Amino acid sequence: MSDDLYTANAEWYAALVAPWQESTASALRSALGPLQGDVVDIASGVGTALPVLRELGAARLFAVEPSASMRAGLMTTIAGDPTLMRDTTVVPSGVPEALDRLPPRWDAAVMLNAIGHLDDDARMHLWAALGGRLRPGGRFALSLQPPGTVTAIPWTDFGEVAIGENRIRTRGRADPLDGTRVTWTMEWSLLDAHGDLLERRRASYPWRALSREVLVREAAARGLRAVGPAPDSPLLALERAG
Repeated sequence: MSDDLYTANAEWYAALVAPWQESTASALRSALGPLQGDVVDIASGVGTALPVLRELGAARLFAVEPSASMRAGLMTTIAGDPTLMRDTTVVPSGVPEALDRLPPRWDAAVMLNAIGHLDDDARMHLWAALGGRLRPGGRFALSLQPPGTVTAIPWTDFGEVAIGENRIRTRGRADPLDGTRVTWTMEWSLLDAHGDLLERRRASYPWRALSREVLVREAAARGLRAVGPAPDSPLLALERAG
């Protein structure tokens, strides 16, 4: 999780996720409930989850983000809110390196759109940290992304977002890489008001295929149990036994 995989789309990332920001915030409210202590946002990106975490009552926020290009947007989000400026610490590294810079006790943790970036060793370090640092009853909310098993996904349209007269269209495909990973290829096309192509960018990266069942089993080994939402939800909430 240390390589900067987001150079191609970091400039546009906040706009690309804007259509889903309110639904994501609503899902986080449901998954986490009221907060009061230190909350860790792993793979914080441009900080889209930070406002709702603060709204829920987080006393201090720790935004873990290894991508320098994404941190530019993250700092913009933080700087735009005096409360976030006061209460948010940015940790510019990934898991497991970031763990040494995080507090010993967490009220909650969040990881959106990133669990597959971790290799198996890093993911085990994360589970160990969650099992050891989450307070009893504390929750970890993470989003699930396809594929759950290694399989090919053909070019798929992920929609478009309008910015003034321009539009950004996103599509992607996944190709099997080995027995546990796929290679995602993502493409972003910037179009003008007439639909003419202004710019096209691509990025490819390996992604660890992880099903809900695998994640629940791994979490259980560290004392975390699934508490929702529904099995067909893209968000998984895990609670440390207390």
